[in-house]
Order: sequence, then structure tokens, then C-alpha cells
Amino acid sequence: MLQVKRQDQITFLHSETLDRIPGLVHAFSTRRAERNDFSLGPADSPNPMIQMNRARFLAAIGAPGWPIIKLKQIHSGIVVDVDDTSAASEAVAGDAALTALRGVVLAVQTADCVPVLVADIESRAVAAIHAGWRGTAAGIVKIAVTRIIEKFHIAPKTLHAVIGPHIGVCCYEVGEDVVQAMPDASAVETGEEWSKPHVNLAAANRRQLIDAGIPETQIETSSLCTKCREDLFHSYRRDGKRMGHLLSIIGLTP
Repeated sequence: MLQVKRQDQITFLHSETLDRIPGLVHAFSTRRAERNDFSLGPADSPNPMIQMNRARFLAAIGAPGWPIIKLKQIHSGIVVDVDDTSAASEAVAGDAALTALRGVVLAVQTADCVPVLVADIESRAVAAIHAGWRGTAAGIVKIAVTRIIEKFHIAPKTLHAVIGPHIGVCCYEVGEDVVQAMPDASAVETGEEWSKPHVNLAAANRRQLIDAGIPETQIETSSLCTKCREDLFHSYRRDGKRMGHLLSIIGLTP
């Protein structure tokens, strides 16, 4: 279960699963700070408040001044290997990043899409994944986990994963184009109260984690819906283009 924490007036969420791993920093942001409009993106925003918020957020979660590895998220199946800090200054195109570097944080930006954080129990490597419906359809989660296993010679049974807050199946109504694009037909759900199909992104990405070899008991899934919980989260479906941005981060301590 995700735990609500507050530090220096900033509210964020921690995973009980990842908290058990030594040498790890992680957090899922919320919209709560002094006011209810705390936003951490977009990363390339000229608004100095966004950069100030990011610096404050890192300090609050225990990673003050650490470089943030930036992804230019394109709703793809592209995984970025982070072997140096060059992406801290200029974003790299992709929707997942993995690293064994210490003292940096991987980050994915969301406002309804699914953030997934993955860590090795011995703190040898971590990954951050952004999975909207296109990324889910492309298998981004399975691709990223397979890559971290192969690159760092890690056994799947030593990996733990957390699916963070995202738009729930309760609110994720989709059109026929999305239904047809989803290779995991079981992720598409219907209900008498729904006029259109809904997609369960959490279930689809959880199955990808299991298919990649992570034990089911080592996968934590948030039940918090970003559209429903206006008190905690930004949401594109709810707020449109005026929405703020959430940040999910993970990193290894120096």
C-alpha cells in the first residue's frame, strides 16, 4: 500500500514495498503543497516555478540537488539506458529509463498515465516507466524489465515493482481505436453503467511485469484514481490542457 507522507509542506506517496530496499530513494508526487496546485512539469517549462518546485520536491524526499534524468515521453516502447548524466540537461526520447548510476533520479511525468517504478532488492539498478495506452499496447513495461534483467544480469525474482497512481478503470472510457490497439484483450472491460468500453491499464501492466518474470507477490499496485481523487492528483481527463503534472521518481543513493 502507498503511504502518504508530508515534508516541508509537500505531500507525496511512498511505497511500502520499495521502502524495504536499502539505498533507494523514491516517491510519487501529489498536487498538495502550500496550496492544491503543486505541479512538477512539463520538464522544459520556461516557468521558473516548475524548476523551483522540482528542487523542493527532491529535497523533501531526500535527494537534494540530485540531477533528474529527463525523458521526452512519446508514448512508445523505447527504453533509454542511462549510463551518464547527459540526459539531465537535455531530454532523451523514450518512455522508460534504467540505470545503475548513483546520486541521480529517473523520473516519469504523468497526469493520468501509469507510472511504474522498478528496483532490484540489492539496489544494483532501478527503472522508471511511463505507460499510457499506447505504451501499454507497445509492451513498454515488459520491454523495460527485460532490458534491466539482461543489462545488469539481474534475476527477475530479485526485482520489485510498484504501479503508481493513474486513471482507474472506473474512469478510463475509450473508443474502438484503443480497444483494437490493445493486444491484451482482458484489459478491456464493459459494464452496464458504461456506454463505452473501459481499459484497465493497471491490470495490463501488472501482467507485463509478471510476464517479464517478476513474482506477483513483489508487485504493488495503487488503487488511487487520478481522475477521481481531485484532492490529490492532477488529471488530463478531468482538467484538460490546464492540468498540472505529477512526477514519479526513483534513484540509488551514493
